[in-house]
Amino acid sequence: MIEELIRELEAQIDSDDYEEVQENCLAQIQAEGLGLSAVEPLLLFMERHPLSDFGMPGAIVHYAEQFCKKGYEDLLAVSVARRPTLHTVWMLNRVKNAGEDAGKYEQLLRDILERPDVEEEIKNSVKEFLA
Repeated sequence: MIEELIRELEAQIDSDDYEEVQENCLAQIQAEGLGLSAVEPLLLFMERHPLSDFGMPGAIVHYAEQFCKKGYEDLLAVSVARRPTLHTVWMLNRVKNAGEDAGKYEQLLRDILERPDVEEEIKNSVKEFLA
């Protein structure tokens, strides 16, 4: 089920009505009751599109953040360490600003600045969060 919906998100990522596509796919994920198990596949999808705009905050963030304090933060931290994206570093900054374990998340952001495999656009975003 999740794989099919992510294929739909992938196929439509450049469409003019992508926000609506996202909302529909995430509503289906919610209706299926996939819970926290859908968060990692969604983060992996975002990793494949590091410079894409998924909304502010967007349907994926609304879905994932319902699992705060239930494992979401750890999945996000692993995702950012594996492949930072514009959107996931923004999500991590939101987690950092929530207060708990702020130092841990700030260090994850700082580590991104030292990585040669990360786009400058993402690094610039991280610099703004840390300023």
